[in-house]
Amino acid sequence: MTEKLSTKRNSPKWSLWFKGLDEWLLIFQKVSGAILAIYLIGHVLVISTALNFGHPTPLTWEKVIGFIEGPRVVGIAHVGTIIEYLIALLAAVHGANGVRLILMQYFGLGLPRPERHTYPMVPSPRKKPQMIYKYLVIIVVVIFIALASYVAFVG
Repeated sequence: MTEKLSTKRNSPKWSLWFKGLDEWLLIFQKVSGAILAIYLIGHVLVISTALNFGHPTPLTWEKVIGFIEGPRVVGIAHVGTIIEYLIALLAAVHGANGVRLILMQYFGLGLPRPERHTYPMVPSPRKKPQMIYKYLVIIVVVIFIALASYVAFVG
C-alpha cells in the first residue's frame, strides 16, 4: 500500500512580503541615498550657474531659475516646486529610515534577544519589537507629507 503524498498549497499572504521588509528598506536606503547625492550635485551646478559662477547678475539668476521653475501646474505650484517637494519627501523618508537603521544596527534597539543554541537547531519565532521603529518611520513620513503638501500647494 502506497500512500499518495499531497502537498497543501497556501494562498499568498501579505505577511510573506512584509517578512522581507527589512531587506527592501535597506535597498531603498541605498537607492534613495544615491538619488539624493545626484540631486545635490545637480543642485550645486544649477545654483552656481544661476549665480554666474561667483559674478551674480539679476538677469542670469532670473533666466536660470525661471527655466528651472517651469510652468505652473496646480495653483501656485510650478514644476520646480513639485520636484523640490518630491526630493524633500525622499529626504524625509531616507532620514527616518536611517535613524531606524542606526538604532537597530548600532544600538541593537528593537532586535530580539539572542537565545541559547541547542541541537537540533530550531529557528526561533520572529518577534515583533522592530515594528515600533517601522511605525515611527511611517508616522514621520505621513506628518511630513501633510505639512509639505500644505506648504507646497496651499500656502
